[in-house]
Amino acid sequence: MADEMNGAQLITGERLVTWLESSMEKLLLIDSRPFVEYNMSHILEAINIHCSKLMKRRLQQDKVLITELIQHSAKQKVEIDGKQEVVVYDQTSADLATVPSDSFLSLLLRKLEKSFNSVHLLAGGFSEFSNCFPGLCEGKSILVPSCISQPCLPVSNTGPTRILPHLYLGCQRDVLNKELMQQNEIGYVLNASNTCPKPDFIPESHFLRVPVNDSFCEKIFPWLDKSVDFIEKAKASNGCVLVHCLAGISRSATIAIAYIMKRMDMSLDEAYRFVKEKRPTISPNFNFLGQLLDFEKKIKNQGGAGGLVSKFKLLHLENGSNHGAGGGSLRASSQLWASSTSEKVEPKAPEPGKPPAPTLPPSAEGGSLVQGRTELNVPSEKVEDSNRLKRSFSLDIKSVSCAASNPCLTASGPGYP
Repeated sequence: MADEMNGAQLITGERLVTWLESSMEKLLLIDSRPFVEYNMSHILEAINIHCSKLMKRRLQQDKVLITELIQHSAKQKVEIDGKQEVVVYDQTSADLATVPSDSFLSLLLRKLEKSFNSVHLLAGGFSEFSNCFPGLCEGKSILVPSCISQPCLPVSNTGPTRILPHLYLGCQRDVLNKELMQQNEIGYVLNASNTCPKPDFIPESHFLRVPVNDSFCEKIFPWLDKSVDFIEKAKASNGCVLVHCLAGISRSATIAIAYIMKRMDMSLDEAYRFVKEKRPTISPNFNFLGQLLDFEKKIKNQGGAGGLVSKFKLLHLENGSNHGAGGGSLRASSQLWASSTSEKVEPKAPEPGKPPAPTLPPSAEGGSLVQGRTELNVPSEKVEDSNRLKRSFSLDIKSVSCAASNPCLTASGPGYP
């Protein structure tokens, strides 16, 4: 097989990720699997070309051109000039030598070589790529073990997602759309990738790159505090920041969750549900989830308010669309939380002839907090919304911590050190 296709070359998953992030318009990605498998899950922006026996015969006899087949299969018009980098993948092919010469994949590669200067076969196929880079796959259901407990939803170009009044979560396509950025008044960009380009209209002082790949061995933890500080910088200047990676699913979602954890005093479980409620397509890989667990421990060790205060912050942020509204209520709730945990009521001496009054257990002392909530005029439906959010998604995050603690033991294939 390799002798028949001198022009085709092997490409690793890591190399393909670099191309996906830097030159989507120059890349033609072809999925040669059956449509059912493609529809279930495929690499972002891939075109499905899998012919029937009749179409295969017509292609062999040159009664139909490969460029016509590409245009027919693409969801939108593809400008074909022969200069694109073409990457083809099936389910599991490890190299060119393992591709049977009478297979459709072999025929497809040969026809592509005649029309394009650079043709590549993805090493390990979709199976290996989806295991290593689940955030770069889309479809009706992502059936790979590295995703979080819920399957990914189809990725659609619906624009950036507003997580907080000053924080948006999106993809590369969003950040390169100047009109869309201006509509949302976004002036700061946090780019969680190695190669996604920086928009020309964003000044260097308003830009931060977190150079990480979406893989099982990448370290994002060292960048989380710097990312939080950058988002706070945008907030302090009354600006909005877009946190993005290639697809807005794994890397950028990890940073958004870390920010919510640290600035809103939420646990990882709560912060994940909060962001997931806003952008259902997020799915940080297990490696990043494990590092978020470490970040949660770090926040706890540093101390800080939690519990009721964070819930009031959540209600405050959900109510207010501008940055300065409602500050008094937050201060009041903070004072209420502090006083309720520090002040002690001295018991009165019992009257002669009467038994002493029973003392309340520690848990009952929280009643003053409920009274305080009423005094703050927090609408009951907002409190119910907070409770509903907490019940809406049950994430047993601890169950994946063991797998995340040593992810490189399970990773295999190209792209790992």
